[in-house]
Amino acid sequence: MIRALVVDDDAANRAYLRTLLAVHPEVTVIGEAEAIAPAHTLISTAAPDLLFLDVEMPGGSGFDLLERLGTWPFEVIFCTGFQRYAIQAIRFSALDYLLKPVQPDELAAALHRYHQRHMDADRRVVQQQFLQNIRQADEQHLKLTLTTGDRTYFVAPAELSHCTADDNYTALHTVDGRRFVSARTLKDYEDMLQPLGFLRVHRSTLVNKAQITHLDDGHVVLRTRARVEVSRRKREEVLKALGS
Repeated sequence: MIRALVVDDDAANRAYLRTLLAVHPEVTVIGEAEAIAPAHTLISTAAPDLLFLDVEMPGGSGFDLLERLGTWPFEVIFCTGFQRYAIQAIRFSALDYLLKPVQPDELAAALHRYHQRHMDADRRVVQQQFLQNIRQADEQHLKLTLTTGDRTYFVAPAELSHCTADDNYTALHTVDGRRFVSARTLKDYEDMLQPLGFLRVHRSTLVNKAQITHLDDGHVVLRTRARVEVSRRKREEVLKALGS
């Protein structure tokens, strides 16, 4: 049984989410709050397993609530409209979110991810890095949360040289030779990293533009001396990006 709380300033949104959750018998909504002050009180008394948390609310954001808590012994699924920076901070921190209006299939996928990850031993350090991310005023200072084995690492975009697709996984390569494997797709990383100077040069490769030294025989050559193939379809786009 998953004991869930819903925090959203809009009563209609709370009712709608309750309706969607009603088809998931493993989830019981044990309480609701419309602002961070009553939410803080409710969390301390209800001991939830999962919190559905709105980002923008009168009197303080969902981020403010988590800042006030410092650490939290439950999982969070953010529910938000399209707020680019908020979503970037959430995704970089490997936390989950749902765009409003919440779709039933997306909610089901989020609950599936909850079952896969809610016993993460590094929860506390991941939470602290998330709080660090939301305090940043510049996206370039966000750090990706990456896990290898039983260790969690926090990697700045500038530390990455390139990312390569491996089926539904992505291998992330750093400038100092480390390699991380993530269960996210390359498209996920393209969405996160393209605004920060990363360039898709092939259907299976995303490179850090700042790491490219030159083009050579259909490849970009990186500062790490790695050679990455440029697809014919992407060649003009790559030449234009490097010339800008």
